[in-house]
Amino acid sequence: MLKKEIALLLITFSGFTFANCSVPDSLDDMTFINVIDPTYSNSNPNAGAIAKVTYSNKKYVTEFLNRELGPFYGRYTYSVLDKDNGIGLYLGDEKDPLNKPSHSVLFKCLTNTYGTAIFTQISGVNEPIGRQNMLSYTVIKNEQ
Repeated sequence: MLKKEIALLLITFSGFTFANCSVPDSLDDMTFINVIDPTYSNSNPNAGAIAKVTYSNKKYVTEFLNRELGPFYGRYTYSVLDKDNGIGLYLGDEKDPLNKPSHSVLFKCLTNTYGTAIFTQISGVNEPIGRQNMLSYTVIKNEQ
């Protein structure tokens, strides 16, 4: 199922080609500020939230800057799917405070430090329904 979603998203993003941009080769030692789409729905309960996500050693920490949520911790993998078109895929597993189901983020660069992404959370024990939303990301820190 996830492969079909990724293929569909790649087709959707294929028209959004931007010159001279790329997603990071690695997320390790990077910090992103994510602004979640402000349109509220049951599948986007964090609408309008601003999250700071710090990545290191295949672990991440998500802190909401304008909500009383988290912080949330987990592990992730990341790969660049299409270097020429600036598309990367993050797969994460939240471990604390709850053991939530897997989620993915499909990144598409607009510049080397800014872009759009699609967050998808798969339903499970702690999430009764799957959810999906769009976000804008900005890389604010790279210690490499």
